[in-house]
Amino acid sequence: MPSPSAPAPAKEQPNPLRSVLETKGVKFHLKTGGAMWECTVIDRATHERQKAARTDSSASVSSADSETSSTISK
Repeated sequence: MPSPSAPAPAKEQPNPLRSVLETKGVKFHLKTGGAMWECTVIDRATHERQKAARTDSSASVSSADSETSSTISK
């Protein structure tokens, strides 16, 4: 049994970095040689949810499908 003078367990504080990574991510640019790259760091679970949403979307088209459709339309 805890003594009355023992401190109460601290509530877990929300991590501001985690909330940014889960919502919009952190974007930065890399310049190397003549190229410029835009990078976004996001939470792994967030990435997996976005990837699943794209896969389940009827608007998503694989590169093989887009190649075939462009060949047919020519």
